[in-house]
Amino acid sequence: MRTLRLTLTDSEYEAFQRAAEAAHRPMGQLLREAVTTFQREKVERKAPLRDLPVLPGHRPLADLPSRADLYEEMFSAEVSDEQP
Repeated sequence: MRTLRLTLTDSEYEAFQRAAEAAHRPMGQLLREAVTTFQREKVERKAPLRDLPVLPGHRPLADLPSRADLYEEMFSAEVSDEQP
């Protein structure tokens, strides 16, 4: 693990401090989680989703979600928090 020196505005620092206190977790842990989330959503190259195979002359029974909708559902923290 590497050490990073980071400059935050007062409001950003206070927001993370409040969030850390509310979650009973260290602020550094929340910041690492934020960096990981950013990396997963914005930096990492996402593998393309393949088209669903459909028999010639047939169509899917319903509209398919967009690629963005699928990625949002797969990588959303809210979805993983709601599941047991």
